[in-house]
Amino acid sequence: MKKNMICIMLGAAVAGAMMLAGCKGQTAAAGGSANNGNTQVTVAPSSSESSKTITVEASESISLTPDMATLGIGVTNEAATIDEATAQNSEKVDAIVEFLRSIGYEDSSISTSDIGLYPQYDYSGSESVLKGYRMDTTIVINDVPADKVSEVLNGALDNGANTINSIRYFASGYDEAYNEALSKALKLAESKASSIAEASGIELSGLMSIKEHVPNTSARYSSTNGYMDYGMARDESTAAKASMDMAVLPGTVDAEASVTVVYEIK
Repeated sequence: MKKNMICIMLGAAVAGAMMLAGCKGQTAAAGGSANNGNTQVTVAPSSSESSKTITVEASESISLTPDMATLGIGVTNEAATIDEATAQNSEKVDAIVEFLRSIGYEDSSISTSDIGLYPQYDYSGSESVLKGYRMDTTIVINDVPADKVSEVLNGALDNGANTINSIRYFASGYDEAYNEALSKALKLAESKASSIAEASGIELSGLMSIKEHVPNTSARYSSTNGYMDYGMARDESTAAKASMDMAVLPGTVDAEASVTVVYEIK
């Protein structure tokens, strides 16, 4: 092994830069690293003793306003017998589905879920007494434009719905925004690597590898999962409708991309 070798050290006191120092009579170190924000710089031998790399991490995000929504609304009713409970529930569900069809929703965008029938007991006495049955049905409406959420909710409530189980917004352009963020992250990584190399007096000789970090797929959704119960009859007051309008603001979602890029240096 050569007695005189060059060691490349990272100066933590100088933000984002490296210093070259002669290390006479020392054995070459395996490598060094520093972390500056989203940038991790590593100088280390690779397959050969003379080959060294810079590893850079970068991320970019793009904010979007959701433009579509999936709604979960419910019908809850009580009756003395199973037949009465199911008949009353079905009547209201059918009325809501017909309303949705009348404003342009296809059957492929409408589904029912979480159907339940529960006995109701009176526990006021010494023994529990069966007093009737409660039936719950959730209607899920997909492909609702964000600016039509209030219209759909109010119409469903007018036609027999008495619970709102969930409002889930999403951005239909999320994938395109993510790809744009990914492209920007790669350009940022290249810019960081070039700045590090220039400040250190070294030269990039080529791109060795790119790793895309697994994105958070749930980030494309903005959810309102609160349960709102309007009782067995719809409150038609102006205040109730105003509060409904306030409850359906979609907010924003972020399409974020992160990469790790390795460059070889001369």
